[in-house]
Amino acid sequence: MDAPKLQVKLFSDNVDSSNLEKFIPVFHRWIRDHVLDELMIDVADYSHVHHGPGVVLVGHASDYYLDLSDGQPGLLYSRKRQAPEPGERLRDAFRRALNACRLLEADPTLNPRPKFRANEALIKLPDRLDFSNDDPGFDALKREFETFLGQLYAGGKVKLTRVGSNKSPLSVRVVTENAPDLTTLLNRVGGPINGSS
Repeated sequence: MDAPKLQVKLFSDNVDSSNLEKFIPVFHRWIRDHVLDELMIDVADYSHVHHGPGVVLVGHASDYYLDLSDGQPGLLYSRKRQAPEPGERLRDAFRRALNACRLLEADPTLNPRPKFRANEALIKLPDRLDFSNDDPGFDALKREFETFLGQLYAGGKVKLTRVGSNKSPLSVRVVTENAPDLTTLLNRVGGPINGSS
């Protein structure tokens, strides 16, 4: 995929605006303890914004959001620079999103712990000049999405739906039946990502 900027969102049923503040110290600890294998810089709190970006772990190459956009809470991974090779970009984005979800679900300081759904995801390509959110734009990438997602959700039927208006970034909702758990999905894209600690 020739998109240097790429976003993947995994949805949650128990994350909402009332409990976002608890993620701030977790993200600060991820920075301090180098939990991820990339340079993370700061944490921004937008939890006061209705259906906004929530709490953001800001990094040099990518950001991680506890995102509330469109009233659909979840973990959003956003690659903004230094993307891997084109053939690795989807896999890398899903691996990083799944890894962050796994870390949050296992964090003993979070009560209740967040739970993320394995059967649904959202893929966004923020560069609207190169990737239009219309049928031709979707059709140009559909086969690549289907190939990758067919491997990720092996054994399950995957449905792809373009969502949003033509003025929004190209956005594709992924839904599958009989999805494995997050750990299985993470292992299929390369396994856990560990930082220097």
